[in-house]
Amino acid sequence: MMVVVSTGDEVVMTSAGPAGGTAEPRSAGATPGPAGAAAEAPPRSRRVSRQKEAGEATRRESRRRLLAAAKAEFAERGYAAATVIRIAERADVSVQTLYSNWGNKRNLLRAVMESSVTGEDDVPIEPGRPPAILFATLDPTAARDPRRLLTHLSHQYRLLAERAAVGWETYRDGAAIDADIAADWRQINDLRRQAFHAMITRIPPGALRPGLTPAAAADTAWVIASPDTHDQLVRHGGYNYDQLEEWVRTTVCAALLG
Repeated sequence: MMVVVSTGDEVVMTSAGPAGGTAEPRSAGATPGPAGAAAEAPPRSRRVSRQKEAGEATRRESRRRLLAAAKAEFAERGYAAATVIRIAERADVSVQTLYSNWGNKRNLLRAVMESSVTGEDDVPIEPGRPPAILFATLDPTAARDPRRLLTHLSHQYRLLAERAAVGWETYRDGAAIDADIAADWRQINDLRRQAFHAMITRIPPGALRPGLTPAAAADTAWVIASPDTHDQLVRHGGYNYDQLEEWVRTTVCAALLG
């Protein structure tokens, strides 16, 4: 039997127990859970954490779509004719989302270029450090053999050229009309040169062609495996990427190794 009891501050309901006793009082409106226990809501910190994770996942997906859309827009129209409105429409996000993530079209082009170089959407180029993707599949025994090492790096250059061709072309054309793009392009080429100097240190000086210093070897490789080589051989010379890789491999090995 239910008994209503007023405590002065709230109304509680009790149920009559055996022999006229009363059971544990509970507040009106309380819903018992399993075995009579009150259902507990998730802690606030857990709810906030899940909301934050969901928001971050949405942000990463928006950035991924914007990079893909920008790359397609630059490939079709070049830097000057590409617009943030069309890029946002391609990515199916608002223009404000584009601005909040990248700030402007030039920053978005830089992000397209860096993601092509590093192979990851949100990993920038680090000064003095070759991208990790270049050595991720390098066999330890190949790393100790200068010719096999250069063969591996020639293949990685080929893969990079396939990823970065749109960015290279867009920067080259954009630099002719935009001083900020030109400055960015010079900086990217400086970073590329630093990466070559770091990579060539893996070759023992005794394995280099007589009279060739490690610094000169690095600059030689930097020029051979370059965006300009890709432009001349693939875009103008009609080479496919297998032929490009083979040309770079034979040329850099002949130029560097004794």
